[in-house]
Amino acid sequence: MTRRFGVLVFALTLGVTDLAFAQGGRGGGQGAVQTPPSLDELPVMGIANVTFKVTDLDKARAYYKGILGFAEAFDLKDRSGAVTSAYFKVNDDQYIEVMPTLKPGELNREERVVFQSTDLEKLHALYESRGLNPSKIQKGPDGNPVFRVVTPEGNSFDFLQYAEGSEQAKVRGKFLSSDRISTHLWHVGVMTKDAATSGSFYREKLGFTNLRFGTRGEYLETPNRDLNTETKPPLADTPATHDRYEREQWGAVNHIGIEVADMRATRDLLQRRGGFDDLRVRAHVGNNRHWLMFLFDPAGTRTEIVETAIQQELPAMTVMAPGASAPPIVPKTPGVLPWP
Repeated sequence: MTRRFGVLVFALTLGVTDLAFAQGGRGGGQGAVQTPPSLDELPVMGIANVTFKVTDLDKARAYYKGILGFAEAFDLKDRSGAVTSAYFKVNDDQYIEVMPTLKPGELNREERVVFQSTDLEKLHALYESRGLNPSKIQKGPDGNPVFRVVTPEGNSFDFLQYAEGSEQAKVRGKFLSSDRISTHLWHVGVMTKDAATSGSFYREKLGFTNLRFGTRGEYLETPNRDLNTETKPPLADTPATHDRYEREQWGAVNHIGIEVADMRATRDLLQRRGGFDDLRVRAHVGNNRHWLMFLFDPAGTRTEIVETAIQQELPAMTVMAPGASAPPIVPKTPGVLPWP
């Protein structure tokens, strides 16, 4: 248990040891004890999109499109023609949505998490019977039927079913950029505060067995803290820096995880595209035994990059040597990153 952000905050692990922290990176990609429910039991395929708030849409475009390589497939606009949402395409079923609505000093940049359903009416009835008080099914601004469930922490979870004529349907098979570093949004992180209420909510009411769901191997991470600011210039939690420290911690906790096949190639590509120094693209083996790397968008929200393969031989906290190919840097002290 850790006291952060002025409240008591807990990590929700649901008794699964592979969900432990890995110097800010958490497991969950492999090795689950239980299998997710079938689509007949829970008609949720996986993550459809995650929506983040930013202050500057052009800077966000430079990051999500220019650096990560996700094409801007479509925008939503208000009556005046101003862009209210930009959708960056990961694959035909998954998007990263960015809204230029972040207010100065706002901690939480994660506006909503959206899940794709195969039978929205059935899912709505199921959640209604479990006392989740889902909103009515309505047509969203992207043209899809959608309803919302609010978590005990106030996070917005939307559930939609892709419909003919929707914005996503119009661009199916299009905007699959060869520049994108990943074709799979693998997980999303959401803040949790009270294990007593969150555990039963996610597992029993939502039906996310061990925080997993659907048929694509996607899952939730529910951390209470994070140490991912080590990939930025170090920042201590002092009275003078506390506000910025809190914003950075929230930006690290509420995050997306994207899957890549080759971490070294991905690291080198991102370093070239972003002009990053070696620290900003440091990759290490997490406690989940995957290579992990963390980048942050211009508003401070983390992108966790996860290599598919499991490292069977290298210990956790092993660092991929910077620069040209060289032997990995193995930690001298267990649990402590050995570089820099």
